[in-house]
Amino acid sequence: MHTPTRSMKVRFASALLLSSAVLAQEDLSRVAPPPKVDCPRDHLTSYTGEVAQYRRGVTKTGLSIRTDWGTVETVRIDHSGSQDGRAWFLIGGKTFEPSDWKRIEISVGQVRAGVRATAWVCDDGRNPIVEWLTPRE
Repeated sequence: MHTPTRSMKVRFASALLLSSAVLAQEDLSRVAPPPKVDCPRDHLTSYTGEVAQYRRGVTKTGLSIRTDWGTVETVRIDHSGSQDGRAWFLIGGKTFEPSDWKRIEISVGQVRAGVRATAWVCDDGRNPIVEWLTPRE
């Protein structure tokens, strides 16, 4: 039978501590969805980062998010039954009001520099909920 050496024990303990630290960091990075998101949690994902592209039209709004994890994710909201996509937007955790457009856009369909968002996307095809995260004003 092989008896572990002191250096093997130290390496094992170091690896255990490192993996515990990584798991703890991952848990800290999880964010609970806002109450407006009613998708079951096991069918929900989110993309958080800077808005790289944004287009607001009469019937659809689309945005690409350069995520904090190094990917680019695109979400689309179909709002053909309403004037704009506000029904699927939040800002700072609150209902998106008409006056909030100026906080995210420099003109209609032109996003302000540095605007960030979290898109909450359910895998059942419903419109995502977009929570706008504006730069400090």
